Amino acid sequence: MTTVWKFLLTRDGIVEMPEGALPLSVAFRGSDLCLWALVDPDARKVPRRFISLGTGQPIEVAPIGPFVGTATDPQGGVHHVFDRNEAQNVPGA
Repeated sequence: MTTVWKFLLTRDGIVEMPEGALPLSVAFRGSDLCLWALVDPDARKVPRRFISLGTGQPIEVAPIGPFVGTATDPQGGVHHVFDRNEAQNVPGA
């Protein structure tokens, strides 16, 4: 069985989520940056790392990982979220 769960993306970028979760999208709910993922609720929970970068912000990590989505915060800032756990799977990395 699979379902969609919502996760809060904290400043450290580490989220406990079921193993094998598939990130679907990101959006702000108030001042909180959230990520929705397709999960198996019975899978063991594992830490997973994401990174949120603002438009124009230098990228100081390589490879950065697959793109998850873009969200605009309540003040109009734009955040681009990448899946750091999957960085090793980026073509050309």
